[in-house]
Amino acid sequence: MIIDPRTGSHPAVRFEHHPAVRGEIYRLNERDYRDSIIEETVRRTMKDMSASDPRMLLEETLYLERVRVKKSRASWLTAPYLASRNDRDRQFLSSIQSGMRQSVGLEDHRELLRSFSDHFATEICGHFEPAVYDLAIRMVPWMFSWLLNAASVKRFMPFGMSESLQTRLRVVGEVDQLQKLSRKGTILLVPTHLSNIDSLLVGYVIHLMSLPPFCYGAGLNLFSNAALSFSLSRLGAYTVDRQKSSLLYKTALKNYSTSILKRGIHSIFFPAGGRVRSGAIESHLKLGLLGTALQAQLERYQEGLPNPEIYIVPMVMSYPFVFEASSLIEDYLEASGKHRFMPNDGGEDVPLIKTLRFFWKLFATRSEMWVRIGRPLDVFGNFVDEDGHSIGPNGTRIDPRRLLMTEGEIKAVPQRDREYTGMLGQKISDRYHAENIVLSSHLVAYSLFSALRKNYPSLDLFRFLRLSRAQRAITKERFYEEAEACFKMVKHAADQGRLFLSTSLQCGDVRIWVEDGIRQLGLFHDAKVVRMDEGAVSTDDMNLLYYYRNRLTGYGFGCEISGETDEKGFLV
Repeated sequence: MIIDPRTGSHPAVRFEHHPAVRGEIYRLNERDYRDSIIEETVRRTMKDMSASDPRMLLEETLYLERVRVKKSRASWLTAPYLASRNDRDRQFLSSIQSGMRQSVGLEDHRELLRSFSDHFATEICGHFEPAVYDLAIRMVPWMFSWLLNAASVKRFMPFGMSESLQTRLRVVGEVDQLQKLSRKGTILLVPTHLSNIDSLLVGYVIHLMSLPPFCYGAGLNLFSNAALSFSLSRLGAYTVDRQKSSLLYKTALKNYSTSILKRGIHSIFFPAGGRVRSGAIESHLKLGLLGTALQAQLERYQEGLPNPEIYIVPMVMSYPFVFEASSLIEDYLEASGKHRFMPNDGGEDVPLIKTLRFFWKLFATRSEMWVRIGRPLDVFGNFVDEDGHSIGPNGTRIDPRRLLMTEGEIKAVPQRDREYTGMLGQKISDRYHAENIVLSSHLVAYSLFSALRKNYPSLDLFRFLRLSRAQRAITKERFYEEAEACFKMVKHAADQGRLFLSTSLQCGDVRIWVEDGIRQLGLFHDAKVVRMDEGAVSTDDMNLLYYYRNRLTGYGFGCEISGETDEKGFLV
C-alpha cells in the first residue's frame, strides 16, 4: 500500500491499475528475436575489440576461462546446472585451443574470437516464457499469503480473515510517475541491494504496480538451485557470471544490455554490482552497465525510434533486519581489515531455510518492509517531470538530444559519455541517501554504537569492535540521552529532505521507538544486537551492531557525534 512516511497517514490514492501491457520482453520467447539480439551483441563486441590483437585477446580469455573452470566447485550432485555448464565450457575451450594450434592467419584468429563472443552472448541471453511468468505472479503472492497467515495463527485472527503481503510491504514514493513514464519510454530500475530476497521483492512490487515484466541480470550462483534455475531462465533473467573476468566477457555483457535497452525492454540493474556487505547505502556504484542506458538512448535517437528516452528510477529498500547480515559484515570487515580482523566462529544455515525463517519472523511479529520509488532521472542525472521531460538544475526544461550533439549531429563521444555516466552514478547515489527510509532498528543501533564510541575515541575500528562484554555496556540513562540526540539529528535531516523517517519514528517518544527498534533487531539473530537489561544497555555482537548502524553513514552524522570519519562516513 502507499503510505506517506513523513506523517504515517494512508492517503486515499492506491496503485493505479491499467490494462495489462505485454511489453517488449515477451518477444524474448521468439527464437528469431533472441537470435537477433545475440547477433547484435556479437557484432558490437567484435567492433569494440577491433583495435586489439585478436591472438593476444584469445590467449588472455582462454587462460582466464581455464583458470575459472578449474577452480569451480560445482558438482552434478549439488549444482547440476552449473556442472553441466562447466562441462560445455571445457569442451568449447578445448575446441578454441585446438583451433588456435591450427590457425596461422589474422582472419582465423578473428573467427575464433567471434566464436568466443558468440559463446558468451548465447550464455548471457535470457529467455521469457509467458506461461511461466503467469504462473509465477500467481504463485508468489499465494506463497507469501500462506506463510503470512500461517505465521499469524498465534494472534487468533477471526475466522475468514486473512492478511496479504501488501499489509507488510509498504511501497511509497513516485509510484504514479513511474507508471506514467513506463508508457512514454523505457524504464531502467536501479534498486539498492541488501539481500538475496531483493530480486524477489522487486519483481513482486513491479507486478503490484501493474507494470510489464522487466529484464534483469541474475548472478550465476542463483542457478545452482534447480527450481530457481528453471524459473529464472524463463523469466527474462540474463546470466551474470561474476567469476568471468576477461575483457571479452565484460564487453559482451555490456553490449547485451545495450541491445535490450535499445529495443525498449524495461530492465533492472543493481548498480552496486552485488549485495552491499557493510550495510550502508551505496556510495560507489559500478558504471559499466549503467553506461549502456546512455548508449542505447543515443542509438534510439539516431535511428528515429519512437519513445526513445530511457528513464532511470532509483529504488530504496529498507528491512528491519537482514538475514545475511552476519556473513555480509564479516566479508566487509575481512576485506577492509585483513589481518586486523578476527572472524567469528560458526557456520551458516542453509540459504533456503534462512529465507523461510526470515519471512516467518517478519510475518509472525508484524514487522514491515519498506520500498521507496525515487524521483526518476534521465540518462544524465537530471530529474524528469511526469511527461518525461528533462529538467535542468535551474528548473527549466532541457532537450537531451542537444547534450548528445557534436558538430551538429548526434553521435557517441566516449570521453564525454563516460563523464555523463559518472554524473548519473553520483546522482543515483545521492538519491539513494535522499530516498532512504530510516527504521527504528537502524536508529537504535546507531545510538548505541555512537554512545560506546564516545567512551573509546582513541581505538581504531577493529580494536573497537573487539571490546570485551563488560566494555560494551552503558547505563540506560546514558543510552537514552544519546538516542534522543541521534533522533533530533535524523529528524532535522528529514525536515531538510535528506532522508525519510518510517512510521515507527513518527511518534517522537524515545522510549517507544527504542523499544520497537530493540524488538525488531532481536527477532531474527541469535545474538542480541541491542540488549536492554534492568540497568544497562549492551550488545552481544559488535559486528552486527556496526552493520545496522552503517545504514546512517554517508550523511555526515559521524563528524557531529563520534570523531573522525573517512570519506564514506565510516569510523576509522
